[in-house]
Amino acid sequence: MLKKIKPDNLDVLSASLEKKEALPIYNSIINSISGSVFYKDTKHIDIENNRYLYCIYDFPSYLKGVITNKNWKLKSINTYKGSLILLKNYKNADDYLKNKFSPNRRSKFKTYKRRLETCFNIEYISYYGSITKDKYDYLFEEFHIMIKKRFLEKEAKNYDLSRWEIYHEIAYSLINNKEAVLFVIYNNDKPISICLNLIRNKTIYGYIRSYDIDYSKFYIGFTDFIQQIHWCYNNGIQIFDLLKGNYPYKTKLIDSQYDFQKHVLYNSSSLLTFLSAKIIIYKTLAFYDLVRFLKKFNINILYHKILKYRHKNSESKKTKEHLKSIVITNNVKIESYPKLTKIDSNNKSLSYLKRPLYNFLYTSQESINTVEIFSINDSLDTYLIKGKNLTQQIHFQ
Repeated sequence: MLKKIKPDNLDVLSASLEKKEALPIYNSIINSISGSVFYKDTKHIDIENNRYLYCIYDFPSYLKGVITNKNWKLKSINTYKGSLILLKNYKNADDYLKNKFSPNRRSKFKTYKRRLETCFNIEYISYYGSITKDKYDYLFEEFHIMIKKRFLEKEAKNYDLSRWEIYHEIAYSLINNKEAVLFVIYNNDKPISICLNLIRNKTIYGYIRSYDIDYSKFYIGFTDFIQQIHWCYNNGIQIFDLLKGNYPYKTKLIDSQYDFQKHVLYNSSSLLTFLSAKIIIYKTLAFYDLVRFLKKFNINILYHKILKYRHKNSESKKTKEHLKSIVITNNVKIESYPKLTKIDSNNKSLSYLKRPLYNFLYTSQESINTVEIFSINDSLDTYLIKGKNLTQQIHFQ
């Protein structure tokens, strides 16, 4: 009885991209943009004898499911918007950038990259088809720290952190099998930006990304993204799927959207299954109609603000309590400070100095190797950053 009225729930991208599981009922799934086969039933598992009803979540509308068994019916319901870049419509990365961004904006991208490389010893590495387990574990540990630090500062919850053990378990073999790529930007041997993307045929899926927030002034998210676009063209990728999430940066990058769908698959030969499926369909339609109605009045923005307030945890509150405002004084004379002690910028106990130091580097456009930091012996929470042409006082209050 239960197997006829209770649905089996499945996330299509998680099942097919992450776990390589067999999907129920679909004989095949075709990518209608590229024409490639996203999924094909080769295991011939007789799933329909075990279940009568499925709810398949997050099914991109550009994927078309083929079902040959006439007893099985499919209802597709649009849920959320997804974002795409149709790379195949551009000649190369430069052509994409030229079509998407103004000359002024492209110039800024070059400035971000040039200053990053001027200030630090930068290296760009893409792990695709080969990565050692030690390197992989180290990068995932740094990746986790980056995401946690970033969202603590934003005082927001992050879905990826709740699935971190799953990602860590699956991504190693995916990378080595060329079913995923790990993009890393290093400063010396220290990763400062990491992005994990999954791949199926000629489509790349933007899965997880983060960066070291101490480098925020350099907008390394854009530098990393442009590196990824170049990589995509060098590796024959035709579609860049940025998945869900209505973020301002995405609207600047994409050239098309699609609908995520909920697929309700049911065996129409069973009356109980038919009735149960209809109830699920009507409830789902009503829910997303309500969501779209509320969005018209920006109720969703208020809802997310309430969620953010409710989900503040003790750790984020503690972090905020320890944040201090910074008073910056430029063009000070180092001779005016007779009692100075030179300090090491790599000292972990002084990690709070990194962001003002990196901001100084960005503004002064010089290498970290030519800059010195001093503490002022008779003044707590006051430091000097001395460059070639500028000396700056930093005071925390």
